[in-house]
Amino acid sequence: MEPFQHREDSGIPYFSLTLWEREFPHLIAGMSARDRESIQHPNQSNYAWTRSGSGNGVIANRRRLVETLGVPLSSWTCGNQVHGTVIREVDADARGRGHQSRDTAFPETDGLLTREEDVLLTSFYADCVPLFFYSPDMDMIGVAHAGWRGTVGGIGPKMVREFVRRGADRKRIRAVIAPSIGACCYEVDAKVADPLCNILPEADRTVLKSVAEGRWKLDLKEANRRLLRGEGLLEEHLSVTHWCTSCHPDLFHSHRRDQGRTGRMVAFIGKRKG
Repeated sequence: MEPFQHREDSGIPYFSLTLWEREFPHLIAGMSARDRESIQHPNQSNYAWTRSGSGNGVIANRRRLVETLGVPLSSWTCGNQVHGTVIREVDADARGRGHQSRDTAFPETDGLLTREEDVLLTSFYADCVPLFFYSPDMDMIGVAHAGWRGTVGGIGPKMVREFVRRGADRKRIRAVIAPSIGACCYEVDAKVADPLCNILPEADRTVLKSVAEGRWKLDLKEANRRLLRGEGLLEEHLSVTHWCTSCHPDLFHSHRRDQGRTGRMVAFIGKRKG
């Protein structure tokens, strides 16, 4: 079952994580999408301060998205991503870090979790894998940025352990692997393949497909699914999207497809006030 549904509310395109929103109505979760204009002008649907985006445009885009979602911009909370595995807990005092300035975001942070209401955890993408987490027993939410380095570093399993350390039941934790580049479009060399084989001994048979000498097609979503299963998440609590960001220029930014001349999508998850 595809966990995401493409929507366009008030002219703002995004993917809602309907699999969770239907079961847990107090959750707001999903990922932004491109609009038609952003195919030629990436700033139109860019949500992060990158080489392709200006500060004013980013804030305006964020404001339009949160208005569509029905949450205040001041709830938007993010980190400065570095393809690492640092995970921060967002308490009430940290709510809104990074929503109007890169300087106020959590430094060198690729994962966020919280039990607070009215906090929108956000993370930015243009091919890397967004990982969503929810613990119904603790009502805890999380999001993690898993490029190949974060995947090799185990940011997904680390997020599970952070949930468990705070009291979550491992067997009840849900995870969703969101739109990212697929094996159809992601070719890598030994620099990427070798570390993956070190953490997934069966990687050469399950997530890597040889296409030439020293070249493989990598299924990064499947690599993260297997790592999360290895951390003890139940199969029925793991969902993986079919969407490839590189295959759909009308819907997604893709760093690889567009050779770096692109914006960034945002993955978001929050809890409405009770």
